[in-house]
Amino acid sequence: MAAIALSFLYATGIIYFVELALALLGVPWNVWNVSLPALVIAVVVLVLTKPSFRWPRLTVVDALTFLTVVAYALYATVARVWEWDFWAIWGLKARVFLETHTIDWRFLGSRWNDFVHPDYPLLLPLNYVYTGLLGGGWNDRWLGVVTVAFAAAFLLIVRELVARETTPLIASTITFAVTAFALSGFIGLAEAPLIAFAGAAILFLRRAILLDDAVAMKHGALLAGLAACTKNEGMALLVTIAVALAISKVRLVWRLWPAFAVALPWVVVRAIHRFPTDLAQGSLAARVLSRARSIGSVGELLLRYLHAPWLWSVLLVALLVVPHRLRVRERFVLLVFAFQIAIYAVTYLGTPYTVEWQVATSWPRLTAQIASPLLVVVMLMLARTFAPEHDLAHAEARSDH
Repeated sequence: MAAIALSFLYATGIIYFVELALALLGVPWNVWNVSLPALVIAVVVLVLTKPSFRWPRLTVVDALTFLTVVAYALYATVARVWEWDFWAIWGLKARVFLETHTIDWRFLGSRWNDFVHPDYPLLLPLNYVYTGLLGGGWNDRWLGVVTVAFAAAFLLIVRELVARETTPLIASTITFAVTAFALSGFIGLAEAPLIAFAGAAILFLRRAILLDDAVAMKHGALLAGLAACTKNEGMALLVTIAVALAISKVRLVWRLWPAFAVALPWVVVRAIHRFPTDLAQGSLAARVLSRARSIGSVGELLLRYLHAPWLWSVLLVALLVVPHRLRVRERFVLLVFAFQIAIYAVTYLGTPYTVEWQVATSWPRLTAQIASPLLVVVMLMLARTFAPEHDLAHAEARSDH
């Protein structure tokens, strides 16, 4: 199942790079000059990686997860994509680029278009463009399917990776629980792809650390790079992952180079075009120092606008209940989560906008972006604490490659 999910995630990355390369070369897009190079690259990747397709032992809980995804798909496609940020950022860019058959650099660079966040990476808009090329024109009626596809791909990866460590019932239960965060309510925005790329990257890198799995390391690095191609938060996450990896298993840090290679092209393009970043307006350091004195009120805002506070409370209690040795074992995921939250908190202190507005409009989304890997490892720690150890060992031996 993970092979199918990875095929989709990598395909979106291939489309992004093919369209970006053609735009930089000044070649207008059409369905053929995007599809054919993408197909060739996909075949080469398939031959080199030789993915193995496995079907896990299913349980009744898997049926619940399936029904939840179906219900989510109905919700995501009940009408044209309706989110404001889709109209103003992700969808708007895609439609402009589709009509010009290339990346409209003048549109992105115009000071009148700062609201579209020209510095944001373009993986999602360019994939929306590709749907338009395939369909012969712009039609946002069914673009919610893209959001659903990213969520489903991530759940398939979670299901297989967890099944390698525990019993089918526990694995399916953990996957069902992850739907609370994986199925983003922000249809059409880059939340779904970021949740998928970031969550899968963290879980694959965790496996590389625990089992010295070279294949998992490659997947984790590539997916972390694609997360950086999706949103600015993904860029920050890449740095966070590198720091957490250096603390957890320093000898693996150099093997993270594919992530930086994947992220680099947009960083260079953004620098060349000098696309503005709103957080860099004015003096960031001065704002942080000024608001640091009222950090308590900022903390209160973070608690007030926290997504699913009851679930976070359960996670906190669970972390206190599990043995210390298990928390040490899972330190990589815990460090990534803690560092990323710290980056977000500092960002709020340095925002050029009203702090409460910034928190209210972004904090529920930001916490959901990286919550899934935390939920997975917490539930695995609980399973290792309370489930019979011999059952878990037997499941690992049976499920692993």
